[in-house]
Amino acid sequence: MQLKRSVVAALSAAALGMAGLAATAAPAQAVQDSGATASAPTAGPASTQAVYYLNFQYSSWSHWSPDSLTSTHAGWLYAGRSYVYCYRMAEVYTDKGRTDGAWFLTDDDSGNSNVWVSKVYLDPADWDTYVPKCRDV
Repeated sequence: MQLKRSVVAALSAAALGMAGLAATAAPAQAVQDSGATASAPTAGPASTQAVYYLNFQYSSWSHWSPDSLTSTHAGWLYAGRSYVYCYRMAEVYTDKGRTDGAWFLTDDDSGNSNVWVSKVYLDPADWDTYVPKCRDV
């Protein structure tokens, strides 16, 4: 039985390698956190930056650009603890009785990288948490 597993594993690795799907090692991510851990950000240009953990009070759409247009919907960021890379001032948006022009760059819970979520969904306890301003993205 052990021999069969070894053969299957070797054949699988060879097939993946020939298909260009072999796993590669990646450097560790810099993380700014206040104690709790979460998974590392997914691959993408923003993932080379440090991450900052915030609590989002509400689930919300994520967007491909920092605006509230339906045409830019990407996926979902669910309520709870999530990492962000940075923020950018953009469209002033109102929802849940809150108005703000800050948008966080993050990876959403739908698997999309480098998407934007409005600050209006942030838990008020984290409104003053330091997050750096985005460089050109």
